[in-house]
Amino acid sequence: METGAAMIGKRDQLQDPSGNDSMAVFQQFVSLFESKGWLDQTIRIKYRGRKYRICCNAQEFFAYRINDHWGVSHGYPGWPVCIVNPDQMIEDSDMSAFESTELSAHGWLRCLTEGDFETI
Repeated sequence: METGAAMIGKRDQLQDPSGNDSMAVFQQFVSLFESKGWLDQTIRIKYRGRKYRICCNAQEFFAYRINDHWGVSHGYPGWPVCIVNPDQMIEDSDMSAFESTELSAHGWLRCLTEGDFETI
């Protein structure tokens, strides 16, 4: 598990003020989803015991954590953990006041490229 400082360092590396890095990362998501035949589809996956809905289209990559505990208030019935489009990358660590254990945009690329998940 990464520390908060390590995650902030990664986030700073991802955020290029010109927006070029978000465009490059987004294009990698589009290429990956196209190659798998997933573009414009919503896919349900399981990664490290957690369930997600992921999708990518010509405008955005979106990863949504599914809350398995319906009585738990945080993000009922789930919450976005990563959003990437040509202009920006928003990660769970950016949206939460607490230290995140969710994947970064680069982590999602690695996970999906390497097939380190289960389709459900």
